[in-house]
Amino acid sequence: MNVLYFASLKESLNMSSEEIKASSNMTTGELKLHLIQKHGVHHFPKNIICAVNHEVRNDLALLSDNDEVAFFPPVTGG
Repeated sequence: MNVLYFASLKESLNMSSEEIKASSNMTTGELKLHLIQKHGVHHFPKNIICAVNHEVRNDLALLSDNDEVAFFPPVTGG
């Protein structure tokens, strides 16, 4: 699957995307755990936003190798 990173996450990882092979019945939560192990927990806080094929999804969404998964850091403003 194509994993995309945006905003400060893209800058801190120093990459905008990477290809990850989805394991059987992989969920977005399991993908996050994989990415935490690979890149570090500080890049993927509990409130990070995940979208699968342009729809915001929770940690239970099932993934396939054809999916586009995007991660967005939480938005703040005032």
